[in-house]
Amino acid sequence: MGAQISNFQTEMTELSGQGDAQAAEVLGQFNALPNGDKERFVQVLNDPEIFKEMFELSEQIPGPEAPSVATLADGDLVVEVTSETGFSEPGGPRLADATTVTRWASHTHTDKLLGIKISATKVKTNYQTKGKDTTKVLPGTAESYEYIPGCSLGHGVVDEWISAAPADNAQTETIWTADCGGSTWDGRQRVWGDYRGYVGGYLKVFK
Repeated sequence: MGAQISNFQTEMTELSGQGDAQAAEVLGQFNALPNGDKERFVQVLNDPEIFKEMFELSEQIPGPEAPSVATLADGDLVVEVTSETGFSEPGGPRLADATTVTRWASHTHTDKLLGIKISATKVKTNYQTKGKDTTKVLPGTAESYEYIPGCSLGHGVVDEWISAAPADNAQTETIWTADCGGSTWDGRQRVWGDYRGYVGGYLKVFK
Protein backbone atom coordinates (compact mmCIF):
# COMPACT_ATOMS: atom_id res chain seq x y z
CA MET A 1 0.00 0.00 0.00
CA GLY A 2 2.88 2.35 0.74
CA ALA A 3 3.97 2.39 -2.90
CA GLN A 4 0.42 3.02 -4.12
CA ILE A 5 0.02 5.89 -1.67
CA SER A 6 3.32 7.42 -2.76
CA ASN A 7 2.48 7.00 -6.45
CA PHE A 8 -0.90 8.70 -6.01
CA GLN A 9 0.65 11.60 -4.11
CA THR A 10 3.32 12.00 -6.78
CA GLU A 11 0.77 12.03 -9.60
CA MET A 12 -1.45 14.58 -7.84
CA THR A 13 1.58 16.75 -7.05
CA GLU A 14 2.62 16.76 -10.71
CA LEU A 15 -0.89 17.67 -11.88
CA SER A 16 -1.12 20.40 -9.25
CA GLY A 17 2.17 21.81 -10.49
CA GLN A 18 0.68 21.98 -13.98
CA GLY A 19 -2.11 24.21 -12.69
CA ASP A 20 -4.81 21.59 -12.06
CA ALA A 21 -6.72 23.17 -9.17
CA GLN A 22 -8.98 20.14 -8.72
CA ALA A 23 -5.93 17.87 -8.36
CA ALA A 24 -4.50 20.23 -5.75
CA GLU A 25 -7.74 19.99 -3.78
CA VAL A 26 -7.75 16.19 -4.05
CA LEU A 27 -4.13 16.02 -2.86
CA GLY A 28 -4.82 18.22 0.14
CA GLN A 29 -7.85 16.17 1.16
CA PHE A 30 -5.98 12.89 0.65
CA ASN A 31 -3.02 14.01 2.75
CA ALA A 32 -5.44 14.93 5.55
CA LEU A 33 -6.82 11.37 5.75
CA PRO A 34 -5.70 9.06 8.59
CA ASN A 35 -3.18 6.44 7.44
CA GLY A 36 -5.78 3.67 7.51
CA ASP A 37 -8.09 5.66 5.27
CA LYS A 38 -5.23 6.42 2.87
CA GLU A 39 -4.69 2.67 2.49
CA ARG A 40 -8.39 2.07 1.91
CA PHE A 41 -8.51 4.92 -0.61
CA VAL A 42 -5.74 3.55 -2.84
CA GLN A 43 -7.04 -0.01 -2.45
CA VAL A 44 -10.41 0.94 -3.92
CA LEU A 45 -8.93 3.35 -6.46
CA ASN A 46 -6.57 0.72 -7.89
CA ASP A 47 -9.36 -1.78 -8.56
CA PRO A 48 -9.25 -2.06 -12.39
CA GLU A 49 -13.05 -2.47 -12.60
CA ILE A 50 -14.08 0.36 -10.30
CA PHE A 51 -14.27 3.13 -12.93
CA LYS A 52 -16.67 1.18 -15.14
CA GLU A 53 -18.72 0.13 -12.12
CA MET A 54 -19.19 3.79 -11.17
CA PHE A 55 -20.50 4.64 -14.63
CA GLU A 56 -22.81 1.61 -14.66
CA LEU A 57 -24.18 2.51 -11.23
CA SER A 58 -25.13 5.96 -12.53
CA GLU A 59 -27.71 4.29 -14.80
CA GLN A 60 -29.56 2.95 -11.76
CA ILE A 61 -29.90 6.30 -9.99
CA PRO A 62 -33.31 8.01 -10.32
CA GLY A 63 -33.58 11.30 -12.20
CA PRO A 64 -31.57 14.05 -10.55
CA GLU A 65 -34.32 16.61 -10.05
CA ALA A 66 -32.90 16.50 -6.52
CA PRO A 67 -29.39 15.17 -5.77
CA SER A 68 -29.48 11.37 -6.05
CA VAL A 69 -26.81 8.99 -4.78
CA ALA A 70 -25.80 5.33 -4.72
CA THR A 71 -22.78 3.60 -3.20
CA LEU A 72 -20.07 1.04 -3.95
CA ALA A 73 -17.16 -0.43 -1.96
CA ASP A 74 -19.19 -0.95 1.24
CA GLY A 75 -20.38 2.65 1.17
CA ASP A 76 -16.92 4.23 0.88
CA LEU A 77 -17.52 5.23 -2.75
CA VAL A 78 -20.49 7.51 -3.44
CA VAL A 79 -21.85 8.08 -6.95
CA GLU A 80 -23.92 11.25 -7.21
CA VAL A 81 -26.07 12.53 -10.08
CA THR A 82 -27.14 16.18 -10.07
CA SER A 83 -28.76 18.69 -12.42
CA GLU A 84 -28.53 22.45 -12.75
CA THR A 85 -30.33 25.04 -14.83
CA GLY A 86 -30.11 28.76 -15.45
CA PHE A 87 -30.67 31.65 -17.84
CA SER A 88 -28.61 34.61 -18.99
CA GLU A 89 -31.12 37.43 -18.51
CA PRO A 90 -32.04 38.60 -14.98
CA GLY A 91 -35.61 37.58 -14.25
CA GLY A 92 -35.66 35.40 -17.36
CA PRO A 93 -38.49 33.03 -16.35
CA ARG A 94 -40.84 35.98 -15.81
CA LEU A 95 -40.19 37.74 -19.09
CA ALA A 96 -43.03 38.18 -21.55
CA ASP A 97 -43.80 35.33 -23.94
CA ALA A 98 -42.58 37.40 -26.88
CA THR A 99 -39.08 37.70 -25.41
CA THR A 100 -36.26 35.34 -26.38
CA VAL A 101 -34.51 33.92 -23.32
CA THR A 102 -31.11 32.19 -23.47
CA ARG A 103 -31.04 29.23 -21.10
CA TRP A 104 -28.86 26.30 -20.08
CA ALA A 105 -29.29 22.96 -18.32
CA SER A 106 -26.69 20.42 -17.20
CA HIS A 107 -26.40 16.81 -16.05
CA THR A 108 -23.43 15.89 -13.83
CA HIS A 109 -22.10 12.54 -12.62
CA THR A 110 -19.66 12.81 -9.67
CA ASP A 111 -17.74 10.07 -7.84
CA LYS A 112 -16.48 10.58 -4.27
CA LEU A 113 -14.19 8.15 -2.45
CA LEU A 114 -14.10 8.71 1.32
CA GLY A 115 -15.54 12.15 0.62
CA ILE A 116 -12.90 13.08 -1.99
CA LYS A 117 -13.97 13.80 -5.59
CA ILE A 118 -12.04 11.39 -7.82
CA SER A 119 -13.94 11.78 -11.10
CA ALA A 120 -16.81 13.64 -12.72
CA THR A 121 -18.46 14.15 -16.09
CA LYS A 122 -20.79 16.99 -17.04
CA VAL A 123 -22.79 17.72 -20.18
CA LYS A 124 -24.47 21.09 -20.65
CA THR A 125 -27.05 22.18 -23.22
CA ASN A 126 -27.39 25.84 -24.19
CA TYR A 127 -30.50 27.05 -25.98
CA GLN A 128 -33.08 29.79 -26.51
CA THR A 129 -36.80 29.85 -25.83
CA LYS A 130 -39.66 32.19 -26.65
CA GLY A 131 -42.65 31.57 -24.44
CA LYS A 132 -42.96 27.78 -24.20
CA ASP A 133 -41.22 27.15 -27.53
CA THR A 134 -37.59 26.10 -27.89
CA THR A 135 -36.44 28.23 -30.82
CA LYS A 136 -32.71 27.56 -31.08
CA VAL A 137 -30.11 25.17 -29.69
CA LEU A 138 -26.61 26.59 -29.17
CA PRO A 139 -23.28 24.71 -28.97
CA GLY A 140 -23.19 22.45 -25.92
CA THR A 141 -20.24 21.51 -23.74
CA ALA A 142 -18.77 18.41 -22.09
CA GLU A 143 -16.35 18.54 -19.16
CA SER A 144 -14.62 15.89 -17.07
CA TYR A 145 -11.79 15.02 -14.74
CA GLU A 146 -10.58 11.69 -13.36
CA TYR A 147 -7.80 10.78 -10.94
CA ILE A 148 -7.87 6.99 -11.19
CA PRO A 149 -4.51 5.21 -11.67
CA GLY A 150 -4.13 3.51 -15.05
CA CYS A 151 -7.29 5.09 -16.48
CA SER A 152 -7.95 7.80 -19.03
CA LEU A 153 -11.20 9.47 -20.10
CA GLY A 154 -12.06 11.44 -23.21
CA HIS A 155 -15.10 12.30 -25.27
CA GLY A 156 -16.12 12.59 -28.89
CA VAL A 157 -18.08 15.27 -30.69
CA VAL A 158 -20.67 17.16 -28.64
CA ASP A 159 -23.95 16.99 -30.57
CA GLU A 160 -27.00 19.17 -30.06
CA TRP A 161 -30.47 19.37 -31.59
CA ILE A 162 -34.11 20.25 -30.90
CA SER A 163 -36.38 17.24 -30.46
CA ALA A 164 -39.62 17.05 -32.43
CA ALA A 165 -42.91 18.35 -31.04
CA PRO A 166 -44.57 17.85 -28.65
CA ALA A 167 -41.39 17.41 -26.58
CA ASP A 168 -39.69 20.48 -28.12
CA ASN A 169 -36.54 20.01 -25.99
CA ALA A 170 -33.02 21.27 -26.58
CA GLN A 171 -30.80 18.18 -26.41
CA THR A 172 -27.03 17.82 -26.03
CA GLU A 173 -24.99 14.64 -25.77
CA THR A 174 -21.51 13.21 -26.07
CA ILE A 175 -19.90 9.77 -26.02
CA TRP A 176 -17.30 9.21 -23.30
CA THR A 177 -14.50 6.69 -23.92
CA ALA A 178 -12.59 5.26 -20.99
CA ASP A 179 -9.44 3.13 -20.99
CA CYS A 180 -8.40 1.33 -17.80
CA GLY A 181 -5.38 -0.93 -18.08
CA GLY A 182 -6.12 -1.69 -21.73
CA SER A 183 -9.82 -2.39 -21.15
CA THR A 184 -11.94 0.16 -23.02
CA TRP A 185 -15.63 1.01 -22.91
CA ASP A 186 -17.96 3.78 -24.02
CA GLY A 187 -20.92 5.55 -22.48
CA ARG A 188 -23.41 8.18 -23.63
CA GLN A 189 -24.26 11.21 -21.48
CA ARG A 190 -27.23 13.30 -22.54
CA VAL A 191 -29.16 16.26 -21.13
CA TRP A 192 -32.25 18.08 -22.36
CA GLY A 193 -34.18 21.17 -21.36
CA ASP A 194 -37.00 23.50 -22.39
CA TYR A 195 -38.70 26.70 -21.18
CA ARG A 196 -38.83 25.23 -17.65
CA GLY A 197 -35.08 24.62 -17.57
CA TYR A 198 -33.69 21.14 -16.92
CA VAL A 199 -36.04 18.36 -18.04
CA GLY A 200 -33.95 15.18 -18.02
CA GLY A 201 -30.60 13.51 -18.50
CA TYR A 202 -28.69 10.27 -18.12
CA LEU A 203 -25.33 8.54 -18.35
CA LYS A 204 -25.49 5.07 -19.91
CA VAL A 205 -22.68 2.60 -20.59
CA PHE A 206 -22.87 0.72 -23.90
CA LYS A 207 -23.16 -3.04 -23.33
